[in-house]
Amino acid sequence: MLRKEENEGVILKKAVGFDQKLQLHQLDYIARELTRVESRQQLYDLVDQNLMSDIAGAKSRLNARTILFKIWVLVGTENEEIRDRGLQLFANASREERLLLHWGMLLLSYPFYSDVADQVGRLFQLHGEFSSVQLSRKIFALYGERRRVSVSIGAVLGTFKHLEVISEQKKIYLNAEKRTIQQLELKLWFIEVILKATEKTAIELKQIAAEPCVFPFVLDVSESELRNSRLQVMRQGIDMVMIGLR
Repeated sequence: MLRKEENEGVILKKAVGFDQKLQLHQLDYIARELTRVESRQQLYDLVDQNLMSDIAGAKSRLNARTILFKIWVLVGTENEEIRDRGLQLFANASREERLLLHWGMLLLSYPFYSDVADQVGRLFQLHGEFSSVQLSRKIFALYGERRRVSVSIGAVLGTFKHLEVISEQKKIYLNAEKRTIQQLELKLWFIEVILKATEKTAIELKQIAAEPCVFPFVLDVSESELRNSRLQVMRQGIDMVMIGLR
C-alpha cells in the first residue's frame, strides 16, 4: 500500500520488514533444507538451531528466521513457480550462482531490499561509491525518516557486506568485484525476477545489464539466447529489442 504524505509531497511506502542482516550460509541452509524436510515445523526448528551459532538473542533469531522464511518458503502463490525453478537450479549451483539465486529471491520477497539495491546501484552508476548518509537520504524520501527505516537500511547494508557485494573503506561503500553469470538457464531465470521485482512490463535487451539492482553481477544476454525461452521477445523499430513476461 502507498500513501501520500501531504506535508512533504512524497510517496511513503509503509512496509519495511527487513531488520536483520543475513549471511550467505544462512540463506544456503534454508534453501537446501527446504527440499529435504517433511514439515514446515521441522524446517522452523532446523533453521532456528542453525542460527544459534550466529545470533545469540532469541528475538533477533526469530527476526532472522522470519526473513529467511519469507525469502524462500512463504513466497506467495505468485512467486511459487519461479521459487521452485530457483530451487532446482540451486541443487547444482556454484557459490556465485547460489548468490544470484538468493539475490533474486530477496528482490522478489522484500520491496524494501529491492529499493535499497536499486538506489545503491544508481549511486554506483553515478559516483562509483556512496556513503550511508547519501543512501539514507534516498530511502527516507521513499519510506519516511523513521528509526525503523534506519535500522532496516543498516540491516540491508550489513547483508550486502556479508554477501560481499560491497566493501567499506573509511565509511565509504564501494562496489565489490562483479560476478559473471554464464549459465543460460540462470540468466533467463534472473531476467524474469528483474521484470517481476521492478514491476516492468518489458525491458530493452540492451538495458538489462544496466538495471541498478543487478549491480553485483555481469549479466550479458543475446537475442539468440532468448529463443524458445519463457520470455517474450518484441521488436520495436530496427534495432530495439524488448523483453517481457509471457
